[in-house]
Amino acid sequence: MDERPSFKGKPVKIIHLILFTAIFVVSSAHSEEENRYNLIGRMLRPFASVFAKEGKIPNRAFKLTAKLEVMTDLPPAFAGSQVDVALQYPDKLKVHGPFITDDVTLCRNGQDLWAYPGAKLDALMKDTDFVKKLPPLGSKAPLEPFELPVPEKELVLIPILFKVKDVASEKVNDAMCRVLDVYLMPELAHSLKAESWAARAWIREDGAPARIAVAKPGWQIAVRFEGVEFAPKLPKATWEPTAEQAGDILKLDPARFRQLLAAFVK
Repeated sequence: MDERPSFKGKPVKIIHLILFTAIFVVSSAHSEEENRYNLIGRMLRPFASVFAKEGKIPNRAFKLTAKLEVMTDLPPAFAGSQVDVALQYPDKLKVHGPFITDDVTLCRNGQDLWAYPGAKLDALMKDTDFVKKLPPLGSKAPLEPFELPVPEKELVLIPILFKVKDVASEKVNDAMCRVLDVYLMPELAHSLKAESWAARAWIREDGAPARIAVAKPGWQIAVRFEGVEFAPKLPKATWEPTAEQAGDILKLDPARFRQLLAAFVK
């Protein structure tokens, strides 16, 4: 297999990938040759813990920075672009990265929803041809709090629903990583209509992700993680426009926020 996976496929949304794969919560026991499921669990357990409603969880937020290495239909100007994600349970989210022809910021602070650059996005929303390319405008209901995709009490049963394969060892950013291929078991893939979903993860010795590639037919994406941090909460300023952004903010209703977020990460 090539050094970089030659998956063909449409990228699973980066944020959905984090939420979805967080259900791989398994034991973190170590051995000289660590079980591949344990290693996946060590990488994903901190993300899952952010969304857990039960138990005394210290960290309820995370932020990460990633570089786009490969993405189907990515404009050449966006190659190597930076993607920033900040999330705090139960209802705060900010994503910043390439969208159409500009870097865009979308932010949720409870039910306060905004986007930057506002003037350009507002103009796009008035362009009939552009709007036709967006996902359908959905519910106008308030946004729900974040939650795990399965009941927490069932998380211990999840490992049997996935298949994880060792691929190799490889350096990423001068850190030696174990490379794992991850697939959904057929029954789960069918129920989620994700039969062709596949992922490859480069995991550092400390359990942190170094690179992730995700694919399904027609699309592919690979991102390299530059930094991941967990905290009890993030500073209040995280969810507020910067001085540069403050004069060009587009306020969004829940339906428009859902639509733009879906378009942003698809």
